[in-house]
Amino acid sequence: MDLLLNDLSIDRQFQSIAEFQEGVQRIVGMRNSASRLGSRLYCHRNTVNRPVNASATVFDALQTFTRDQKSSLLNWLIKQGPFWEDVPEHSPDLWLEVGGEIVTDTAVGEAAYCSALGIDRRLVSFTPSQWESSPVTVNMLDNGSTGIQVENYWEQSDLETALQMAEPSIRTWRQLEAVCRSRFQLLRFSAECFEYLEGQPFVPGAANRILIRLGILDRLTGAVDDRGHRTPEGNRLLQEHFTGERSWFSDSSTTEKHEFEQQLTFRNPARPGEHLFCPWHGKVNHPPFRIHFSWPVSAGEPLYIVYVGLKITRH
Repeated sequence: MDLLLNDLSIDRQFQSIAEFQEGVQRIVGMRNSASRLGSRLYCHRNTVNRPVNASATVFDALQTFTRDQKSSLLNWLIKQGPFWEDVPEHSPDLWLEVGGEIVTDTAVGEAAYCSALGIDRRLVSFTPSQWESSPVTVNMLDNGSTGIQVENYWEQSDLETALQMAEPSIRTWRQLEAVCRSRFQLLRFSAECFEYLEGQPFVPGAANRILIRLGILDRLTGAVDDRGHRTPEGNRLLQEHFTGERSWFSDSSTTEKHEFEQQLTFRNPARPGEHLFCPWHGKVNHPPFRIHFSWPVSAGEPLYIVYVGLKITRH
């Protein structure tokens, strides 16, 4: 479980700096609980610019804290993080809203989008605030309105209970492999596809992004109607994730196909002695990992995942 600090829960509601200080102490306590129980509380660098009241931002209010408190909090919010916006999953063009309020480019939007893809991301909110309810329903408008339920915590005891009940965080590539093979039933993984990760330092953020990319491929594989035609959901996934300069999936260039033909050819998991040329890949950029798979997606045919590891076509 990943936790995101709800930046929208700081919105001029504090009647005094003392009340804000109390709110910060609750957040620090929840952050400490998350760390102790194997999770992390992500924030956004812009959090320091959120309005505490009509005359002070978070940055202004932190100047009233003790020197050690101020230094620790600013180090977290500005320098150390972790910051979810470094590698955001949802596009700034996506329409996400709560009760008519746009929440794109906020922690609420990011948590909702990741939740829709099967990644367990939840919110931690300040109190008092208008965000003292759970779950938060986020509508994603795209060919209709999709209600996404996001768990939200503002009391330390409730968060600790949830953390204790949550599935353990993925901490190794082997654990990631086990989760992928169990979760994505429509995909066919070759026996050795995750072996390419061996020897690479484990990066939790990269593991999450691999899960998200594989989740898209799993959904795309299932987005076929009774006649074998791609459904509107399948067309949306292709448009959103397979086109454009920032797309998550793409074909290798002609030059790469020629130069790396051997490296991009893999054993066919279903037919011993045969091979698959798999230049199509999903992209994770930090670090530069790639997921190579068979293409195109055809009705009634499996989609094979043949490689998860460092970018093959790097020079």
